[in-house]
Amino acid sequence: MIWSAYSVAEQIRIDTFYSFFDPHYEEGYSFAGEAHNFWECLYVCEGSLRVSSDDRVYNLTQNQIIFHKPLELHKFHVDHKAGATLLIFSFSMEGALAEHLKDKVFLLSEPQQRIMHALLDYLHTTLAGCSTISDIPEYKYLYHERATKLYYQMLTTYVCQLILSLIDSGTISEASTAPDVRIFSQAVNYINNRVNTSASIPDIAADCYVSVSTLKRIFQKYAGISIHKYILTMKIKTATELLRNGMSVTKVGETLGFSSQAYFSACYKRETGISPSDFVKTLKGNSSTK
Repeated sequence: MIWSAYSVAEQIRIDTFYSFFDPHYEEGYSFAGEAHNFWECLYVCEGSLRVSSDDRVYNLTQNQIIFHKPLELHKFHVDHKAGATLLIFSFSMEGALAEHLKDKVFLLSEPQQRIMHALLDYLHTTLAGCSTISDIPEYKYLYHERATKLYYQMLTTYVCQLILSLIDSGTISEASTAPDVRIFSQAVNYINNRVNTSASIPDIAADCYVSVSTLKRIFQKYAGISIHKYILTMKIKTATELLRNGMSVTKVGETLGFSSQAYFSACYKRETGISPSDFVKTLKGNSSTK
């Protein structure tokens, strides 16, 4: 018999986890928001909450899941009387199909719920009786006495199986269209379209046909930060993309309207923890090792 060989092209690859935990938050809890250079997944085990992702807002309920793409500004607020129990994990992912997870919320089908339940069962069974679980909640399922190479491979396998199933046959949920959300989305789009200028708050409010005080309230509600902070965050996000695409540090600072390279470098390091020049060196170092 002549055997035929079929090569398998890896469509997604997860090589790093940064957090993996299942917190419960009471009604009224708000996560202030963050943006980082890796993916983050939030799955609702029980309850409901409001999630903001850049200019989109979703009302998530049980068995819904969202993937925040790298550098996406995201926050959430728990609005369910019994609170919300979540599974949250952050990770680095590459592959041709990774783009399909961007800007989406999925409602898990019964087969997909079974994958998630199998993952949760594996986590809970593995930790049963562990005496050296990390004191840092975000590391609960990452750092403990049974966290072997096999364990991390199992986590990766479960997560990849779920992601591939969602990409193949996921049911996509719609973003909220509440009046305040529409104003928030319009304001964010205004800022993003003028990220290389100094957009003023009165101009943004006028474009949205609301008062400055109303705009500030809406931003605090859905972004969790002030408008000034949001504008700076978008500039830093754009700067990272420009640096990654090869633009010089000096040119990036000029393009985004910073008054000087020193001021741009100071802002970038304060927001990301690394200077733009060191970030460029890191990119070059990573490319030289491939």
